Amino acid sequence: MMFPFKVSKWMGLACFRSLVVSSSNIRQKKLIHKLQEEKAFREEMKHFREKIEDFREEMWNFRGKIQAFRCQILGFWEEERPFWEEEKTFWKEEKAFWEMEKSFREEEKAFWKKYRIFWKEDKVFWKEDNALWERDRNLLQEDKALWEEEKALWVEERALLEEEKALWEDKKSLWEEENALWEEEKAFWVEDGGHVAEEQMVEGGHHNVNGGPQSPAASRGRA
Repeated sequence: MMFPFKVSKWMGLACFRSLVVSSSNIRQKKLIHKLQEEKAFREEMKHFREKIEDFREEMWNFRGKIQAFRCQILGFWEEERPFWEEEKTFWKEEKAFWEMEKSFREEEKAFWKKYRIFWKEDKVFWKEDNALWERDRNLLQEDKALWEEEKALWVEERALLEEEKALWEDKKSLWEEENALWEEEKAFWVEDGGHVAEEQMVEGGHHNVNGGPQSPAASRGRA
């Protein structure tokens, strides 16, 4: 037999479990999205490091040009015109270098700004994720406790069903015994009813025991 309070309690357990599953799915989706963002950011960081290495290589090349230009200053004082042509070319290259450095520094500034924002958001994310994980863990513990309680209710109901079954067996035995008594009483009334009918016929004056009419005296005596 299912009791109403148990039905409502099990319906509550089902809703609670759906809440646990929904919360776990939301947390898992957020975690996957966060890991994808982190993977993309690390790829961007790798690309920027390659740019840093390229810039360093360009810087060393430019330093080599500076050194070569200094050597030309020392070795070509007598060839003034070629020297000034070389100098003109050098200053053009220097201008291009500093423009490249300016662009690089702006890109570097934007990168580190993004870097700080990323790790700030990363810290907030993992804090929220830990809170969600803690809540999910508590929900799972509560769900486990409710499962234990439900198991105890099932055991209790099973015991009640066994008891009810025993009562039905006792009731069945009583019904069988009562039916046997009814059959016995029915047989008794059928048999006894024949004798009563015969006696009533004799007392009514229709026939005596030997089959003849009964005398009034005998009737009064019996009365």
